[in-house]
Amino acid sequence: MMSWFQRLFPGLALKREIRLRQLELLGSGKRSIEAISGNRTRKDFLTTSESPDAAIAGSIDTLRKHVRQLEYNNGYVSGPIRRIANNTVGHGIRFQSRLRSDDKGIVPKINQTMADRFNAEMERSFKFWAKKADLRLMFDFYELQHQVEMALLRDNEVLVIGRNSKRRDRLIPYCLEVLEADRLSTPMGEIHNPKIRHGIEYDDEGVPAYYFVLKVHPGETLSTARKRDEYEQVPAYNPNGTKKVLHLFNPMRPEQTRGLSFWSSGLKDMQDLDRYMEAEKLAALEAACLTGAIKTEAPQEWQGNYTNASDSDDYDRIHEFAPGMMHYLRPGESLEVFNPARPNSAFGDYVAQLLRGVASALDIPPELLTQDWHGMNYSNARTVLLQFYLPCRIRQAYLSFHLNEPVYQNVMNALVAKGRIQAPNFFARLDDYLYASGWIPPGWQWVDPVKEAQGKQIEVDNDFDTLASIAASKGVDWEENIEQRARELQFKQRMEEKYDIKFPAKGSGGSPTEQEPEEGDEDEDESESKSKSILSVIRN
Repeated sequence: MMSWFQRLFPGLALKREIRLRQLELLGSGKRSIEAISGNRTRKDFLTTSESPDAAIAGSIDTLRKHVRQLEYNNGYVSGPIRRIANNTVGHGIRFQSRLRSDDKGIVPKINQTMADRFNAEMERSFKFWAKKADLRLMFDFYELQHQVEMALLRDNEVLVIGRNSKRRDRLIPYCLEVLEADRLSTPMGEIHNPKIRHGIEYDDEGVPAYYFVLKVHPGETLSTARKRDEYEQVPAYNPNGTKKVLHLFNPMRPEQTRGLSFWSSGLKDMQDLDRYMEAEKLAALEAACLTGAIKTEAPQEWQGNYTNASDSDDYDRIHEFAPGMMHYLRPGESLEVFNPARPNSAFGDYVAQLLRGVASALDIPPELLTQDWHGMNYSNARTVLLQFYLPCRIRQAYLSFHLNEPVYQNVMNALVAKGRIQAPNFFARLDDYLYASGWIPPGWQWVDPVKEAQGKQIEVDNDFDTLASIAASKGVDWEENIEQRARELQFKQRMEEKYDIKFPAKGSGGSPTEQEPEEGDEDEDESESKSKSILSVIRN
């Protein structure tokens, strides 16, 4: 039966009924997703509705300090950071100028001769600049790449600022200053400025306009020449539109403006591992020393960690255990040896379990984290390495796009402005030259060179892969590789003519011979030889 409230206020009555049924559903504890039921076993799981920046605002500084402290003291932290950086950057992601003539008119009025001349001049000039790329003249550009990658792995954030040096011994004034993310913060007087977040001022479209950088690291204790609250307001872009400040970090969520360390999700496991291993080590030391406790009816004589010899004793009491030492007890005393029997049988499994959590947080295989290759065969090792190379390639692409490309644009503009590079009058667009660059990452050695080389040969011959990609995976430029090979073949030919000898064919071994090849023994056609080698590989 309809109540008077429902008759007079039907809309409110309907809302009331809906609310009552919602409360009833909540009270019954029924959920379609058990994970958010809020029952006894789920009450300790928290939820958050904070924005990305708000969620990490109070944590990033402390997390950075924790990771750095562990890096100083724990090989399971310092080792992976260096290992990933070495495989990602190595001796540097090298610059290569790749301007090409194009019949389609993308870069008009440029023939291949002009393009080759530009490429040679650009690579030579960039090489000279790279040697003094550091503002402090302590590192070259490729060593700075390694520093940037180490900071990203440790803190997931780093600042690279383009500066103009006044030194005359530089090729161009442009150089780089690499700073830790600790310097990026909001000045006290700008805290209430709605356009400034975490030390970055944004324009109306949300694009960074200025960075507020402390002139002294906030943790500096060795110098008091500058105040710790002095800031430099650095514009994000140069007047010509190129980037002045490179703020590098990998966000976890959209709208995130500062970096959260990758170690954050694995740090708890690493801290537990650090404590656990310390306890196990101490227990093992005690077990090795056979630490014991002497029971006596006169414990007061043992106060102060020593007991004076009595009148009836002709020896001093001994409180130290050492290898091979004999202990003589007085009447009424007994010795109980404490043997913790550590580490126990589960030590290795528990350590491995904790390290798997850390490896997952860093997105690398556990074997690469611990450098434990025990029991690995070729297939296992290759699978692990391929899994490791994928995130390294992603990191290489990130550095190339967010660090190397903007730096190259500034270097090229400065070279053209100083007249170091001759800019043709028929430039269609400067962007055609700015983006005509390539970056060759360091390569990785093959696990089994014979098997993998044969596999790559099959892929190339069947158009599944290219020489360029294979050479890049080895850290070399395919064009330079072929040119060098051609020079070697020409040199061998000259040596054969000069000394009247014949070098042995590929794979035949031996030494050069003076005998001329008999008629009909010429080398087979190259394509036929390749086909036979491929067929033999497939059959085997």
